[in-house]
Amino acid sequence: MHTEVYYLDQDNPMEPVGAVSSALSRGEICIIPTDTVYGIVALDGFHDAIRRIYELKQRPPEKQLIRLIGSFESVAAYTAQEMPERLKKFWPGPLTVIFRARSGDTIALRYPENRFLALLFDAIGPRALVAPSANVSGGEVIRECGRILSAFGGKVPVIVCLREAIDDRQPSTLIDISGKKWRILRQGSVRVPLD
Repeated sequence: MHTEVYYLDQDNPMEPVGAVSSALSRGEICIIPTDTVYGIVALDGFHDAIRRIYELKQRPPEKQLIRLIGSFESVAAYTAQEMPERLKKFWPGPLTVIFRARSGDTIALRYPENRFLALLFDAIGPRALVAPSANVSGGEVIRECGRILSAFGGKVPVIVCLREAIDDRQPSTLIDISGKKWRILRQGSVRVPLD
């Protein structure tokens, strides 16, 4: 497979936005920088693309994949739970929230604060992105474009790179609010008081 590589230029991000939105709309997967690390992304609902993410990551099928959303309104597509008022101030931002899903399981959602992703959501509409980190499941997070290209070049149709490494970005804080008692499952850059 031929991989098109784009370098994200903050002055003109529309070329990579167009390439990614076009590939995603065809049911393809792409590698893009997110608000935290590089992600392997697909439009939610494209089951073959989601299956391909599991294959590339070598991720066990019972492990859920995070969804990135472009608005507060998108939460309702996945859960009957509302975003709690005291957590709303952290969105958009690096907070991943685990809700009770409409399916009866759980669902992890994050509304990122990132210009490129905001433009991408404008292009793809209200649909969510399935967006786990771009690495083998349980492996080291890849933060440099060269390593992303080595690992995924020829395996996805589009890769969007940053010109600099993303070393200083922490992962999102992961909070589970699906039960009666909230739990911090991963402490990231956002500090959420539980009491």
